[in-house]
Amino acid sequence: MSDFIWVEKYRPKTIEECILPKRIKQTFENFVEKGEIPNMLLSGPPGIGKTTVAKALCHQLGADYYVINGSDEGRFLDTVRNNAKNFASTVSLTSDSKHKIIIIDEADNTTSDVQLFSERLLRSSLGTAGLSLHVTTKTKLSTHYILGVLWLTSQLIKKTNQQ
Repeated sequence: MSDFIWVEKYRPKTIEECILPKRIKQTFENFVEKGEIPNMLLSGPPGIGKTTVAKALCHQLGADYYVINGSDEGRFLDTVRNNAKNFASTVSLTSDSKHKIIIIDEADNTTSDVQLFSERLLRSSLGTAGLSLHVTTKTKLSTHYILGVLWLTSQLIKKTNQQ
């Protein structure tokens, strides 16, 4: 435990531990109660807790997750394609979770080809993998990409409601 960076050691592990406005906290707590994590687009200034909330949801639901930083490796299509596709298509040996979440931190810094790829990846793994996008500036993401993520979310909700 002493090897952890301080911020990771003390990062909230549950939604209850997160400091959020009541209405927003209730929304995330409802996800936990239902046992589902929808595709999400979290937007706000740096340090507001977008990554913390996504990780807390994954932790509470026992979901496997993979973090891609849009400012670093997230700018290279080959890296994202190989890492994200491998993660989304493999079976976890450490948990029995039905959720696999790809967290793209600083998604507004990804290139348009990375955005298109992640949308296609979501379409091909609908119901088995999810996406959490964290952006600090809404204007850098293409409208097509945002609409694609929202459409995929609606498809997942329809599929869940039919079960």
